[in-house]
Amino acid sequence: MFEYLAERYDPGATGDQIRADTARLATAARKLRAEGHLIEFLGSTFVPGDEATLSRFASSSVELVETAHRRASVPVERVVEALSLPEEAADQRRET
Repeated sequence: MFEYLAERYDPGATGDQIRADTARLATAARKLRAEGHLIEFLGSTFVPGDEATLSRFASSSVELVETAHRRASVPVERVVEALSLPEEAADQRRET
């Protein structure tokens, strides 16, 4: 599986709205997985100053991430492949 970052812009969104969207995305991903698809919802980050939300998924394809958004009725502007680095990677870089 690959990691993907899904971006959406939510002008005027509240934390409660983002939490509800996040719950629906998690449910949609679980249902897709139960159907045999390779997808896992990894969480979301809301950036109020930019009116943006970034959601992370592990999935076999961009299309599955887009399908999760459709099923959750959550808009998405773009989905891109991403690489998350654990804290240990940052610590190792500082040591060198």
